[in-house]
Amino acid sequence: LKANEPVGEGITRNVRSQIEKALGYLGTKGVSAKRKPHPGGSSGNEAVPEVRKCFKKVRAALRLVREDLGDDLYHEENYCFRDAGRPLTLVRDAEVLVETADKLAQQFPGAIEPGAFAKIREALLANRQEVTRRVLDEDKAFAAVEEAAARALARLPGWKIERDGWVAVESGLRHVYREGHRALALAADDASVANLHEWRKQAKYLWHQSQLLGAAWTASEKELVDQTHKLATLLGEDHDLAVLRETLAADPLAYGGHRILKGVFAVIDRRRGELEQQAFDLGHEIYKDVPKAFTSRIEALMNCQEVR
Repeated sequence: LKANEPVGEGITRNVRSQIEKALGYLGTKGVSAKRKPHPGGSSGNEAVPEVRKCFKKVRAALRLVREDLGDDLYHEENYCFRDAGRPLTLVRDAEVLVETADKLAQQFPGAIEPGAFAKIREALLANRQEVTRRVLDEDKAFAAVEEAAARALARLPGWKIERDGWVAVESGLRHVYREGHRALALAADDASVANLHEWRKQAKYLWHQSQLLGAAWTASEKELVDQTHKLATLLGEDHDLAVLRETLAADPLAYGGHRILKGVFAVIDRRRGELEQQAFDLGHEIYKDVPKAFTSRIEALMNCQEVR
């Protein structure tokens, strides 16, 4: 958001930019975003993660002004972008499995015999190719995503965000911080994959919202943006390792057998333990305030004296 820019204009400008950027990655003509061609059906298609990032930023913006939008419009748009991105998640997950296995081999050279990782990687590559072919070629996911995004773009002028200044964003920011606060507590009590993943989602929403609000902050005040980004990254790497472990465990014979996987699981568990310890240490710092105290602290950074 720009300094002295009405919140409604700033939010819709940012949302429009993200939708156009997503359409640009999909190769749609007639939008201002830079278009990047995608090789249909190829693995590692860069359009997939980029479109998903755009949609997540839109959903974070929706949460920021949820109270002004009203529950009906908020839910309609939130579900729209959630559902539009779901098919692409399958492709992204298949790609990330390969990347995660490669990174694990680089981080722990010699911990697992090279032949074991080679067999695992071969199977993961075959899975990536099959998922990409099925989702992008057979199911025409890009066409469906493009249609949903284009419709959302056409609906954007109908968004009504009447309030301005801090009051327009305070409740949305507080809600996301509160949800992250709760998610941290649940994960600390039970560090299940599901609980950690929920915490990660809330941390990413807080990160994207702090990016929107912090454009005019000083370098020291931008620490929240950096902290939430780091937290989301730590939890993201942990989640990717958890999904890799679950994938390998679901079909051991396809990935080299129990003997090989036992050593792989030990390495995964070791790395996840390191990541989770770092995440909890950082998370307790980010979520040290009660939600009201947090938003009061952010209000002081917003330079919104005129609306207090």
